[in-house]
Amino acid sequence: MQTLTPDEQKLVDHAKKAVVKYNQMRHAKGSIDTLYSFILSDSGQIHDGACLEANISHANVCGERHAIANMVMQESYAAKVKCVVVADPAPEGLERCTMPCGTCRHLIWEHGSPDTTVIGLQYIGKDGVWTFPKWEKHTIKELYPYPYEPVVWDK
Repeated sequence: MQTLTPDEQKLVDHAKKAVVKYNQMRHAKGSIDTLYSFILSDSGQIHDGACLEANISHANVCGERHAIANMVMQESYAAKVKCVVVADPAPEGLERCTMPCGTCRHLIWEHGSPDTTVIGLQYIGKDGVWTFPKWEKHTIKELYPYPYEPVVWDK
């Protein structure tokens, strides 16, 4: 059975409250639930992000990238990701939680450390009530064991 550290639990608690708040706002404007990401930086600050879905695919922005950009803007490029929560809507409890895409895994690696934890958090929204049936935790090293590290060629 996986357990959460106190910092991870703090971030999960924040994520659950924020998912409800943001989805209520989205529903009031006629929108639907989406993927959110929440980052706890090494300074202890929490940064939120949401998936931005555009009608042209290359304009989409993942929630993780949005949260990382918020961290960098509010702190600096020196800030490091300690923990990430990826909260994704599910029509019903799914076997696996959603994990970051490859690009987001790279950015979490680049702005974190091999020990940065990634927590997938499923949520289900029904009749204005959101529940959180499942979560799973990994290190970014487990999810991205061979990070891209460009080789500089000497002439």
